[in-house]
Amino acid sequence: MTASVRPHPDRSRGAPIVVERWHTETPLFLISAIISILVWIVAAVSVVGLVYAFFFAVFFFFVHLGFISHVRGSGVRLGPEQFPELHARVVQLARRMNMKTVPETYVVQAGGALNALATRFARSHMVVLFSDLLDACGEDEAARDMIIAHELGHIHAGHLDWRMLTLPASLIPFLGHALSRAREYTCDRYGLAGAGSADGATRGLAILAAGAVHGPKLNRAALVRQRADINTGWMTLGSWLSTHPPLAKRMAQLDPSLAGGAKLPPTGALRAVGILASLWLLPVIGAVAVMASPVGTAYRQAMESARQGAAQATLDASAVPGEPGAEPVYAMEDPAETARRNAANTATAQRDLMKLAILIEQGRARGEPIPWNWEELRDRWVARNPNVPYPEDPFDSATYGYERIGEDYRLWSTGPDVQSYTEDDLVWDSRVQRGRR
Repeated sequence: MTASVRPHPDRSRGAPIVVERWHTETPLFLISAIISILVWIVAAVSVVGLVYAFFFAVFFFFVHLGFISHVRGSGVRLGPEQFPELHARVVQLARRMNMKTVPETYVVQAGGALNALATRFARSHMVVLFSDLLDACGEDEAARDMIIAHELGHIHAGHLDWRMLTLPASLIPFLGHALSRAREYTCDRYGLAGAGSADGATRGLAILAAGAVHGPKLNRAALVRQRADINTGWMTLGSWLSTHPPLAKRMAQLDPSLAGGAKLPPTGALRAVGILASLWLLPVIGAVAVMASPVGTAYRQAMESARQGAAQATLDASAVPGEPGAEPVYAMEDPAETARRNAANTATAQRDLMKLAILIEQGRARGEPIPWNWEELRDRWVARNPNVPYPEDPFDSATYGYERIGEDYRLWSTGPDVQSYTEDDLVWDSRVQRGRR
């Protein structure tokens, strides 16, 4: 199917935009809110939890502050004297949504990225339109309005509110991703209303999929059929770990006629559930088998010997030093001292991870690529802070872990167990913070 370039239908320009939320959005938000409230309550009664919460809040604030500063200082704010036609369209769409205040809207050059996003700073809402996406839409007003209305929808639907409240739940695999995908489906409905037709809305998604040149020529029905390619167990798991639904599915929701009435069987979801069940059950089955084997018997005997040795050491330690036959007394570290040291190291690691992430985000704001490895990150640190030593993990006196993941990255400290990729790692993952619209 080839989409021709044509203007926005005038008959829909003044109609109020009233959108029903995606059916899973509200239940997922309520579940996320309940879980997050419980986590915050536990954190409030825990000293370590308060330290984590404080440094996370400070880190998020400064990273976001750097981004907002870049947009407001280097982006072009729409207004009556700055791209007035585009500004007027944003105002018109916002009024059709009955928004009390028209959000600040900026055009930003982002090195060819086809993207747009909605964000907020304090009480001020903002829409950021990447210039290359606007260029790709060209004279296709419906495709452009689909993008703008989608982002305004995030603001109108309250998706930017209560972010700190639901932050703990957003870090839970699958749950936070599911809520994000449901919100994207909701905002696609705003985009559909803004575009005025399913044809115009899907042209907007076609441009996101294939770009300025190939997007208008895209066979959208063929793209929708690609849903079958991801209707497998592993591909379904991958989509469950994404913040955005696949474009093939989003396009089918906006225009069911592209699917020709065909519905996907639940094969992928059932297999994905089976994979998850296997991932949980196989370790349990393996542990039971090992414990029942000769290896398990030897392990239990060794543990029993160790327990008896510890009991004997306790009796020996009760002897009075200096008396004949008394063994030396070896004092174990006070648990309170261990907790104090771990809390201090945690605070240091959180500060260092925040400094490193801010360094990366400042470079990103200047158009620099994300470092490929920790050596490149260290070199960038030395260049920016020539008189400040490169931070070291206080838990193991080595460099912090770093890996690049596409256009995102992951920083971590080993935590008290001095082992990477374990549950007590202190992690900063840019994918959690940088939502893609």
